[in-house]
Amino acid sequence: MAELNPKPEEVLPKIGDLRSSFATKFKAEIDSGAFDARDVSRLQKDDQYAACFLRTLKSRGDVGKALEVVADAFKFRKEIGINDLASFKWPEELMAKKAIYYKGFDTKGHPILYINVKENSATKEQQQDLRKFIAYNFEQHHSKHPEQMCVVLMDMSGAGVSNMNLDITKFIITCFTTYFPAYLAYMINYEMPMLLGATWSVVSAFLSSDQKKKLLMINKKQIKDYIPAEHLWDHMK
Repeated sequence: MAELNPKPEEVLPKIGDLRSSFATKFKAEIDSGAFDARDVSRLQKDDQYAACFLRTLKSRGDVGKALEVVADAFKFRKEIGINDLASFKWPEELMAKKAIYYKGFDTKGHPILYINVKENSATKEQQQDLRKFIAYNFEQHHSKHPEQMCVVLMDMSGAGVSNMNLDITKFIITCFTTYFPAYLAYMINYEMPMLLGATWSVVSAFLSSDQKKKLLMINKKQIKDYIPAEHLWDHMK
């Protein structure tokens, strides 16, 4: 798959402009604490992190558009308290599902974030914790390696309509389009049942044409073209 996002070295010359423009445009938010001071500090000090906002499909090196992504991401990070989730006590039933975690690499060396759609169902009361847990997993990689893009593998094998929560699915999409900029190399929808086609059509309607190019519908016969056999799950071999 052709790389759609600008490379880090292509946007590095614009980082200074991004930082100064951010400090000016969002002075009130910074001073009032609307953004987490840790995020503001990182934007000003970490070149690779700052570059992510210029590498999104929305910004493509445009400082003005990158600032919009920064604002959206920082508001979300403050609201969800993402910098403090490492000490959050996750519900045992959420951890027991093993519904989202990192494992292995694709053929190009991208780390794989595995999401088991069948295990991602949640009651209304559980959804906020599930959102936090999903965001925490994105943050686990993005905080350490903002320059390295990942593959999101949505394993839909065995999933039914009751497992495909529209709000949670849209949240996952927003994580890699906005909240964790330049995170996604591409996304694999593995063995999506026909019954989920209508739901997925609603989700994909929110994506730009370039974002849709990163979404692949893959079956068992095709998966080895993207993930080496040694990194596949047993039911995919």
